[in-house]
Amino acid sequence: MQPDKLKRPSTSTLMLRLCGEVTTKSAGIRKKFNRRLVQNLRDAFQRADIEARVRDHWYRMDVETEDQRAVEVASRVFGIQAASWTRAYDWETLDDVVEIGEALFRDAVAQKTFAVRTKRAGYRDKIPFDSMDVDRALGTRLVEAGGSVDLDDHQVRVGIEVREDKAFFFADEVPGIAGLPCGVEGRAVALMSGGFDSAVAAWTMMRRGVDMDFLFFNLAGPPQERAVKEVTQTLCKRWAFGYAPKIHVVDLRPMIAEMRHEVDGHYWQLLLKRLMVRAGEIVCQEHYYPAMITGESCGQVSSQTLLNLAAISAPITTAILRPLVGTNKEAIIERARQIGTYDLCRKNPEFCALEGGPPVVDAWPGDLDEQEAKIDSQLLAELAERHQTSTVLEISFDDDPQIQIDEVPDGAVILDLRSPREFENWSYEEAINMPLQRALDQAGLLPKEATYLLYCEVGLKSAFLAESMTKMGFDAYSFSGGVPKLKKYAR
Repeated sequence: MQPDKLKRPSTSTLMLRLCGEVTTKSAGIRKKFNRRLVQNLRDAFQRADIEARVRDHWYRMDVETEDQRAVEVASRVFGIQAASWTRAYDWETLDDVVEIGEALFRDAVAQKTFAVRTKRAGYRDKIPFDSMDVDRALGTRLVEAGGSVDLDDHQVRVGIEVREDKAFFFADEVPGIAGLPCGVEGRAVALMSGGFDSAVAAWTMMRRGVDMDFLFFNLAGPPQERAVKEVTQTLCKRWAFGYAPKIHVVDLRPMIAEMRHEVDGHYWQLLLKRLMVRAGEIVCQEHYYPAMITGESCGQVSSQTLLNLAAISAPITTAILRPLVGTNKEAIIERARQIGTYDLCRKNPEFCALEGGPPVVDAWPGDLDEQEAKIDSQLLAELAERHQTSTVLEISFDDDPQIQIDEVPDGAVILDLRSPREFENWSYEEAINMPLQRALDQAGLLPKEATYLLYCEVGLKSAFLAESMTKMGFDAYSFSGGVPKLKKYAR
């Protein structure tokens, strides 16, 4: 076969080498993994608007496409070990393979070091020579063409994969992300704060084959929610293929207000984490998630000491997985850079920081149980059950409505969400006392023609309810800063 008679491949072929964790599985499991991997690849290419045909050859995935972006996209699909652009040719004898290789690489190796790396794949009993036969024969030809062999530190790699019907030739190999295909290990929900740790923890479990949904606890209103959703969407656009990730939002601002009013400030941070996993368990039970994923790392902050982590988890029956528990912060941040969430995460403030004094670092479950008993567990359950769910990739970031205001609108109906006792001690002129629990049940029955101004102790409960009423079609606002700021305004 002469070089000028070589048949040109009809299409470019992107050859994908599968991760060893996939290829070593039993036949039944391997079939399941390959099927999901094909689904994930097709989804990845479709999202990138790449026309491609994915072929499953059991030991390899071949992608027929002319779009050069395909290699970068494929390298981000979990389960892919490496990706290479190849040129495929028919062959009949060992000499055919050697002559094709010489024609393709003789100019590239001239005056350079090279290494020939040949693999046989597929039905090897139909290939009448070994890989080393190709390496030696083609290596000799390329030395005659002016190259020199260096197997350890070469300038040009001559890659060949010989199958029973075709030989694939390639030079460069792009590393893939490896891991297990998303979905082969089922579903779980990751607790997302918008910081480095939670995004990296979610990614880590996605890489272990988990279809990841997300759970966000709103502690600071629309700006925080928007920031967390942006991080989550960025993560999913780059890595979550083959399914449509969901994000659940639980508004915990009323519980924060309750906790600040009733609980020892030294326990605020720790109790907040306990409330989050309690609410998370309710969401998990409703949506049948077997596990929650958190970004906690042992000893990183005061709430994440070993004793505190145990105290947080003590009453929870749903599995809590902490994939970063033994990882230092520098490694977490470096991983955030690699997965593409660093720039967004570094801009997000730490909304979980509560100023209640030096936090407890050595709590026992009983200590936390005692503090938790001081707050309204029914309210927590109701907030968790009221969670809002949306599809991550469909979220649009339109301008959020202005809920927080620092003046009383003319003619507004003013609702005081505090307890009757607090209302009797002080209330704004003409305010109506409607404690939060009753307001949650009855807000939808109020006339929609009016403008409503809500206030509470510090502005968290009122912001929560004002946003809920706005979504129901009401013209509702929260007085920013709560009673202390409202008292100054009333003077």
